[in-house]
Amino acid sequence: MEFGVMLLHSENKNNDPDLDKKCKAFLDRIGQEMGASLAFLDEAAFLRQGFPCFFIGSGGSESWFLSVSRKMKGPYYLLTTDNQNSLAAAMEILAYLQANGEKGEILHGSPSHIAKDLRNIYLAHSAKARLSNMRLGVLGDAVERIASLETPEAVRRACGAELVSIPTEELFAEIRLGGYPMTEGVRALLEKGYDTAEMDKALAVYGALRRLCDRHRLDALTVRCFELLKPFQTTGCAALALLNAEGIPAACEGDIKSMVSMAVLWALTGQPGFMANPSRLDPDRNEVVFAHCTLPLSMPVYCSLTTHFESGLGVALAGELPLGPCTVFKTQADFSRYYAASGTILENLHECNLCRTQIRVHLPGGTDYFTKNPIANHQHICCGDHVELIRRFYDLF
Repeated sequence: MEFGVMLLHSENKNNDPDLDKKCKAFLDRIGQEMGASLAFLDEAAFLRQGFPCFFIGSGGSESWFLSVSRKMKGPYYLLTTDNQNSLAAAMEILAYLQANGEKGEILHGSPSHIAKDLRNIYLAHSAKARLSNMRLGVLGDAVERIASLETPEAVRRACGAELVSIPTEELFAEIRLGGYPMTEGVRALLEKGYDTAEMDKALAVYGALRRLCDRHRLDALTVRCFELLKPFQTTGCAALALLNAEGIPAACEGDIKSMVSMAVLWALTGQPGFMANPSRLDPDRNEVVFAHCTLPLSMPVYCSLTTHFESGLGVALAGELPLGPCTVFKTQADFSRYYAASGTILENLHECNLCRTQIRVHLPGGTDYFTKNPIANHQHICCGDHVELIRRFYDLF
């Protein structure tokens, strides 16, 4: 991780000829805590980078801040020390920002304390920038996802990403062409020795989606996979498992909200998400059972291949996820609301009446969200606790 901040101070540096050197030493300590390379940038380089983090080196830097900040968008972050009236100047700046309807925050404390906040802030800004350049493919119109349809205009206004509509007929034509790249993930699936004819059909879907990603320059996609059942007697479960493991967020059932949610998780954490149905709640124990027939091939510690639950067709994954901390997440595609909860994966289940991959998750915050105000059906689970990082991301909207 490498980025820069802009050092501001009074014109005479508070009569301290070593002020720049002392500030750089403090910045280096923060960088060491972050495992990052941090630098002071001149104004031109700072504006090109676009990350509005200012190092307030001393009092008397307020006017300099105003002259630079007017050339970029907030929220603005004010990194401070415990000397040279740095904190006092930052408080003056923050009060000005708030009085003028702008967002800002002072970062103050030990290098380790600042490093934790600064890392999440920078990752959130970087994710927002990546998301704004994404092309999100929508393959087919999933009318049954009545709470998950979004217009291209709503998504573009919210985050800058572009929804790209691709007719189902184009996908079907690619599947009929057949063929697929022999990737590491494909080899791993083939080595499981599942029925050859079924694997060929499932991997033809994967090859078709990969070619469409290349043709339309897609960074993520959602496909109305139930449309594949009748004409091809297969599903998209294996194809989506491969794509998600390769860094292409891929949602099933034509679910646009889920595609956007998975793209956000990927941009923020570099991790894929397990798109799943909440299948069972235990409000007394604050537990949820999540289940689905596809999951990123890179997530499970073990997986076997079987059929898709509802249809009995295709190649689905029955995986076991690592136990321990996780995050459950979902967003509105216009970013007006999101849900993010820290949880713990307690157990992998193997029940015959649920989709093939099943996990039991403890959510300390309770289960009311699912019964009182859910963001549609599908939710997304990734390993680790990323709630604070997600909160930082939504602070930008």
